[in-house]
Amino acid sequence: MLDRNDGLSGPRWRAILEARWRIRLAELTELSLAYHAAAADGSAALNRATDKHTRQLLRHAVAARQRLADTEDALDRLAAGGFGRCEECGVPIAEKLLAATPEARYCTGCAGLARRGAPARRAAAGQQPGRQSVHARRPSLVPAPRAATGLS
Repeated sequence: MLDRNDGLSGPRWRAILEARWRIRLAELTELSLAYHAAAADGSAALNRATDKHTRQLLRHAVAARQRLADTEDALDRLAAGGFGRCEECGVPIAEKLLAATPEARYCTGCAGLARRGAPARRAAAGQQPGRQSVHARRPSLVPAPRAATGLS
């Protein structure tokens, strides 16, 4: 949770997260359009290199969608008052970590446990994890391109 005394300012983080959201949305849009254009090309199925490129575009678009979702989740936590606190143990996340990755949801200790494959404390205690999978909330990871309107 944000507190004026801990050096975290809500408006500052909102501006940072909103700027990252705009950049990630533009990235996702560009990748999605490139993927849909490549997938629509009838000759793509005949050319193995083009097919590999199409799959690579899809992987990049899916990863970009996940990054966008992480930024949206951070904005939601900011609005709800939970930004800057570890979702696992509740301790404040180091400002240095948030400065590098504002979408961080875990403190360094809990993130390290997750990377090493240690079971989460909540799961071990029989509690439901706090985060719902992005796939459960958002059925379409790659948005369909908009219809051409002739307008720029």
